[in-house]
Amino acid sequence: MALRLVIDTSLNACGLGLFDSETCLFDITEGMTRGQQERLPVMALEAFHATGIKARDLNLIAVTLGPGSFTGVRVGLSFAKGLATGAGVPLKGIGTLEALGRHANLQDKTRLAVVNGGRGQIYVQRFPLGAPVTLDIHAPEAITEFAAANSVDTLTGPAAALLSGYWPKADEFPQTWPSLDAISNLAIDAGHDDLTPLYMREADAIASTRGIISLNA
Repeated sequence: MALRLVIDTSLNACGLGLFDSETCLFDITEGMTRGQQERLPVMALEAFHATGIKARDLNLIAVTLGPGSFTGVRVGLSFAKGLATGAGVPLKGIGTLEALGRHANLQDKTRLAVVNGGRGQIYVQRFPLGAPVTLDIHAPEAITEFAAANSVDTLTGPAAALLSGYWPKADEFPQTWPSLDAISNLAIDAGHDDLTPLYMREADAIASTRGIISLNA
């Protein structure tokens, strides 16, 4: 039985799920902009106590790498690294855009995952094919050009409404944060060994000097 622990603290929430090869054994997600550092270890203990599984029983730990808030991404990644190292378990990174685009209800759609990075910066990725792209909300002509070249059926993610006018025929599928099931599935199919985080450019955040992480590369 393959056991996976998945963690997401990238987008104003704290989420943790425990999965085996077929089902979700435990999951919990709570919306929050602060306090992930205190809540996440408690969630992990709750998962282990509820299932009787120990950290050393895990086969894989997966954590979202962003784009996301500096504090949230840092907390999730630091906790996941510590737990993986202590338990001797492999650790995989999952891009937040990839997780949003992998939602089970969207797999038959051409979709665009959208995250607001602040300061006019919008992170997007088109699925099933497409590379991560950064759009400037203050450059509508560039967004119009991108929309003309990238038709989509559905806009998803916490900032989908910001771009709805550029794809007027597209539906909106609200996701405030990624699905834990999607993260779990990506951990099997496309987990990333490079754990470089991507921080959104908010006033209290440090912008990453690295590019957006693509799990399809």
